[in-house]
Amino acid sequence: MTAIDRYLASEILLPFAAAVLFLTQVLIATQILAQADVLLGSGVSFRDLLAVMGDLVPHFLGYVLPVSFLLGAVLGLGRLTEDREMVALGAAGISPLRLVPVPLAVGFVVAGLALWVGLVLEPAGLRDARLRLNDIIRRNVSRDVQAGVFFEDIPNFTLYAESTEGGHWTHVLISDRTDPAAPLLALAQGGRLEPAGAGERMELHLETGEIHREELQTDEYFFGHYQKGTITLGLGAALSDRNRLIGSPFELGPHEIMARARAAKEPETVRRWWTFLHRRIAGPVAILAFALLAVPVGVARRGGRAFGYAVTLLVVIAYYAILRVGEGLSTRGALSAWLGPNLPNIAAALLGVALIALVELRGPGAVR
Repeated sequence: MTAIDRYLASEILLPFAAAVLFLTQVLIATQILAQADVLLGSGVSFRDLLAVMGDLVPHFLGYVLPVSFLLGAVLGLGRLTEDREMVALGAAGISPLRLVPVPLAVGFVVAGLALWVGLVLEPAGLRDARLRLNDIIRRNVSRDVQAGVFFEDIPNFTLYAESTEGGHWTHVLISDRTDPAAPLLALAQGGRLEPAGAGERMELHLETGEIHREELQTDEYFFGHYQKGTITLGLGAALSDRNRLIGSPFELGPHEIMARARAAKEPETVRRWWTFLHRRIAGPVAILAFALLAVPVGVARRGGRAFGYAVTLLVVIAYYAILRVGEGLSTRGALSAWLGPNLPNIAAALLGVALIALVELRGPGAVR
């Protein structure tokens, strides 16, 4: 690697790193605000918040790395143009075409990193984040019961406590309508609600009370006393409604996606899973297409950094618009599963090659 190559690589990597840091922070802040009722609840510690944020970083990097690379390459090459360093290179007989291998080489490294993050770290991180959020939601529920207020956030259950202190309740009333044919009413001197296991279940522990159960179909009525009792609750919809990570396909690794595609019976479902797998791969590949676009845009740009930001925004919007169309065509069977998600990559690469050829054809006059 020559001195020019190292210099150009450093000019690209600095704004690239700054863009990765900034965009990742924005997405994390957006996620926290979107789930503020969960992540800022009464059962959340600062350590919980940091752990969830760390788990989500690989997922966000799937979006951030391609955009940040394009922005970094355009700004890095554009700075050379603004400071007339491109003119000096042209005067020394160095063609803009000579600069293409540097962003491509950097792009290969970043694309490899993005592929590893997207196919390995992202599924593991999302799985861990989903389980953490489940646990946080259950802890929030156990602490959200307020004295003198009927609590109905758990499906088919109504909880009431005369007083609450440190997660322990006194003079408790429980209405259980899980079985509509046999509703249950429990009264207790004390009680508490705790998470049970790693799923959605919670356990309601009651102390010294009585239980009433009515069999509506037979008109039978049961009554009994107890010293200690445990009722297992399933949060069900209360959990899935609050945890937006439940059911995310990005939690699946490549082998799991392929297994679902092979197990699917309907052709459209099969095509959807294969298309999704190729989309996961197409995202990192976009970095290489953006590397081809960066040189002609960077060396010919006008208007300073604002131009670089505007071009990046327009390219990203066009990229995702074509991606959506391509995914739809692949899902319907109009295109093969690999081609639809890669349509924007092919379009960006062809445009980049055409612009590079135009810059090379214009020669030193292309950079002024």
